[in-house]
Amino acid sequence: MLHCRKKYGCGCLFGKTTKRLFLVVLLLSWGGYMPVPAQHISPEPVLPVLVEVFYKNRKDGYIWMGADTQRAGLRMRLIQLLNERCAFQGLDKSKYLKLLPRDAFGMAAGSSGEDSSRVNDYRYTHAALEYLNDLFQGDPATRKTGDDALSRTVKEADQHYLINLLAEVSKPKDLDDLVNRLEPATSQYLLLKNALKAQLDSGNVVRIRRLSETLNNYRWMYHFHFPKFIVVNIAAAELNYYEQDSLKLNMRVVAGKPSTKTPRFAAYCDQVILYPYWNVPKSIAVNEILPFCKKNTAVLDLLRMQVLNSRGQVVNPRSINWSKITKQNFSYQFRQATGRDNALGVIKFNLTSPYSVYLHDTNLKAAFKSEKRYLSHGCVRVEKPVELADYLLEEKLDASFLNANSKGQKPVIKTVHGPVPVFILYMTADIKEGSMVQYFEDVYTLDQ
Repeated sequence: MLHCRKKYGCGCLFGKTTKRLFLVVLLLSWGGYMPVPAQHISPEPVLPVLVEVFYKNRKDGYIWMGADTQRAGLRMRLIQLLNERCAFQGLDKSKYLKLLPRDAFGMAAGSSGEDSSRVNDYRYTHAALEYLNDLFQGDPATRKTGDDALSRTVKEADQHYLINLLAEVSKPKDLDDLVNRLEPATSQYLLLKNALKAQLDSGNVVRIRRLSETLNNYRWMYHFHFPKFIVVNIAAAELNYYEQDSLKLNMRVVAGKPSTKTPRFAAYCDQVILYPYWNVPKSIAVNEILPFCKKNTAVLDLLRMQVLNSRGQVVNPRSINWSKITKQNFSYQFRQATGRDNALGVIKFNLTSPYSVYLHDTNLKAAFKSEKRYLSHGCVRVEKPVELADYLLEEKLDASFLNANSKGQKPVIKTVHGPVPVFILYMTADIKEGSMVQYFEDVYTLDQ
């Protein structure tokens, strides 16, 4: 976090020759961004809420506008940072440059009037906050997740954090320090950033886009500073568990088939359930199990499936006239009994998401040996469930209890104190097994 700094005065004014030279340097620093005549500037920019809050809390007037060398240098440094750094951070500089005042000559000279100065100062702040926000928590446009239960809990705190940091900036070095401090410095992030630089040098557009999205996802995950968190990369079919941003556990997973994709979301793991029931989703029940029941209910015995009525009571499947049951009038639920032959194995990691998707053990261990591990109906099967549970819970699991496979064992619910955040993402470029950058097949054809 940036510490408070002494506010500096205005400094010396430019002389005419110095001012002209400064204008030339400033104009060149814009790269390909061409200014347009001043009359094309709207009289008042559409301000985001965050910019309005920034100025409501500010007592020192303008942060960017003024003819003094310090503020002129601050303006120029922001433009330089956008032009020089964005590509290497996986960001699109045009997103921020287009927010700046278009009258480059007028702004460099300190503006042509009080109203213009105010508008231009707001525009610089808008561009700066957009850039700093994307540098801090990743560009939301690259996130591509469904439900996000994590970000909404810290949104207001994140905004105030950025406002307070920008309020401490008064000279170019302050801005440099802020930009440097907002980016993660973990080994994995730096590996990805170096890979992006290499691809920018080679001009591989596809890999540049993939690495850029992954860098933004990493900034998003890291900005929370969670003491513990889990990341499942569907494209890589891998799970990583972190503590204090350091990788502690890596394992293979089995994700959803392309026809039954694992959804992308962010949630919490709040429970570890030992000897879980498998409550069969209705889509699987009516499409896969019901047709067998119409032929012979013995399939339910083979699968160790119970039939529950609408009140949650176990009923005898032979008491049901299956010939009259259709997809439309199906009002029962299939539930697989607990044990090692349960589809969820003996451990389930409950997730607080709106999807019926969770992490779990499996009775089909051989699938982890395959390189293409996209076989499930959407849930995520984990290779090392016991090791993961031991990290999440305060007490290690009792191996003898898990191995006993007691008939009729009821589920045992253990609370995950925290709880622990879980990111289910789809990144076709990522760190493989914690140490090297690898590119993955776009199995879901989402990376278009």
